[in-house]
Amino acid sequence: MMGRVEYWLLGAVGTLIAFVAFETVRGGETPRRYALEVEQAGHPRTEADANASTDSSIATDATTRTHVDVHSSVQPSRAPAPIRNVAEVRRRIADGARGTYILDMLGTQDSVLYRWPDSRHELKVWIQSDVHVRDWWAGYVQSARDVFSEWETSGIPLRFRFASDSAGADILIRWIDQFPPNDTRIGKTHRLYDQNAWMTYAEVTIPLHDGDGDRFPVGEINEILRHEVGHALGLGHSRDRATIMYPSNTQLELTELDKETLHLLYQLPPGRVR
Repeated sequence: MMGRVEYWLLGAVGTLIAFVAFETVRGGETPRRYALEVEQAGHPRTEADANASTDSSIATDATTRTHVDVHSSVQPSRAPAPIRNVAEVRRRIADGARGTYILDMLGTQDSVLYRWPDSRHELKVWIQSDVHVRDWWAGYVQSARDVFSEWETSGIPLRFRFASDSAGADILIRWIDQFPPNDTRIGKTHRLYDQNAWMTYAEVTIPLHDGDGDRFPVGEINEILRHEVGHALGLGHSRDRATIMYPSNTQLELTELDKETLHLLYQLPPGRVR
């Protein structure tokens, strides 16, 4: 006859098997991934370097990728160099890091902060509206505008002017049908920086369908917009699954953590902090 210990062990093993079976079934609901393309001034890297730079500390499933694609390019600008005291910047980060994920961003951006210049109080935003993509809905344009308004509530010194043409726009929002079928990403942001790590341009690409061709619900389109516009304003990825800037779509709304991180970013000069 088996003693109490043996019965307890059998029960524990049975529970573990049931949990594994549940996780296997739930595995089909893997969160989709975002993509951040960065053309980073002064830090040339090869494609192999870019692949190696993906943050391995953010856990992923075997069938998913984080899609943090880093490219080398410099777009010089006439914006003045920021006034920087690295020791002071570090102190301000240490004082303000609590309640933000600024340290996560530094860990995935080679200890460099990027943001729009102080002199650019108003950014010109163009949102594509003449769209010939299946399931396009004109309401998506207003959704994108609303997302910019949401990010403004973080207290950043930026305002947005929505333009009817793309010429000279600082931030572009474009819509596509879908990414390739074998591509798990659900959004992409392409950013440019100058020689001082001031942001100079951002282009956001939003697909209306996933890799299987299924239409994204309106709520998920809004979530993707929130995440990608966060990148367009200078944010990187967060390790906190409860934030909009986590590299998978695990959160629908902006959180105080997202807003506080963006607010802190715009209190600091851009550039390397180590």
